[in-house]
Amino acid sequence: MTPKGEPHDTDEERALGSDIHHDPWLTPACPALQALADTVFADIEHNSPMPPRQRRDATERRRAITGNIVVSLALLVLHHPAGTPLAVSARNDPATRYDRPRFPREVVTKLIGNMEALDLVTRQRGGRGNQRSTIEPTPRLRALLAGLDLGARPIGREAGAETIILKASTGRGRRKLLLDYADTPETIAMRADMTAINAFLTEADIGLDGSPPQLPVFLTRRFQIEHLDASHAFDQHGRLYGGFWMSLPKTQRHLIRINGEEVADLDFTAMFPQLAYLEAGAVLPQGDPYRGIEGLPRAAAKKGLSALLCRRGAMRRLPSEVREIIGKEWNADRLSQALAKRHPAIASMFGTGLGLRLMFTESRILVAALRALMAQGVPALPMHDGIMVPVSREPVAMWTLAQVSLEVAGTALPVVRKEIERPSERREMP
Repeated sequence: MTPKGEPHDTDEERALGSDIHHDPWLTPACPALQALADTVFADIEHNSPMPPRQRRDATERRRAITGNIVVSLALLVLHHPAGTPLAVSARNDPATRYDRPRFPREVVTKLIGNMEALDLVTRQRGGRGNQRSTIEPTPRLRALLAGLDLGARPIGREAGAETIILKASTGRGRRKLLLDYADTPETIAMRADMTAINAFLTEADIGLDGSPPQLPVFLTRRFQIEHLDASHAFDQHGRLYGGFWMSLPKTQRHLIRINGEEVADLDFTAMFPQLAYLEAGAVLPQGDPYRGIEGLPRAAAKKGLSALLCRRGAMRRLPSEVREIIGKEWNADRLSQALAKRHPAIASMFGTGLGLRLMFTESRILVAALRALMAQGVPALPMHDGIMVPVSREPVAMWTLAQVSLEVAGTALPVVRKEIERPSERREMP
């Protein structure tokens, strides 16, 4: 195994507030946007003359980076509220598999300065010790973009961005760090799966209520090891991230369209406790595993059980997301005892860190389902414990989820169709 590189922050951990983090892999995908990027590049070159013996590859590198910056700003204009900034890192860390080749941060920073001089961007530099700036398009650039015929899919992605991500825990409550790693047959096969899934979903027509997709679909799988010096392994976590539908409020899921159809939201019933009981060689009792504890709301029981299975060691303090739901009469010890009494067959697993391995099994089932449905021509949008498919393909999707869970977990896990909330509907809190 090659030595690991310096850890880097993940995109989800670097982004602060409502900032959109700069994605160096975005490229112009329509003639109008490419023409604008070429014009901006020509203006920069004219106003920033280079030595006469400049290498051609350096010129092309600056051209590609300029196109990426223009596209990133176009993304803000097209799909985010005015005033949303783009966060750009200026850290010059050693390049790893997560970085776009020939895309040095110092060149990005210099070109942003050139665009600022041309009144195309405004920039806010980070304070002392914060190697991170934010930029926004100026009214001039917004006007230039408004005059373009961009078509349905103006933004594309350069091939090669890493989809298999390995992170290390650095302590409870602290950020997790990206790790460089050496490829194995396992990681190569997983990356091939993600490449195929992303390409298939990008070709599908996936949008919100008739609007075109924002970007090509780019799902990643994120794995985790316990600390920086642990052996690199890919058997913990592994869940999929990156789809716009994953962070969409439940009240807006009714707007999702796949190839013009509304979606059916299919969910494995109580997947986490189902997998934990299988691990224990037991059968999950009938009924809702998150109900039956007097005074404990269902949502708190669900989050609490997940926390107990994922953590290492006894729970000393209530997780913040649980504390927000339950009253002051509850504490960590009372919650732990109540859930252990409700689920004695898996109580010995609390505090063992088993949850990350259960997530891995869950992710294997989801990836296998996506590949199986893709083979049948069915685009499916993954959630952590379910999928959304065109309503006309619900029967085949239900059957496929049962089959792949049988193959991966050894039993056909129950699947239900969840009702999708609509604006006119009112729901009582569980």
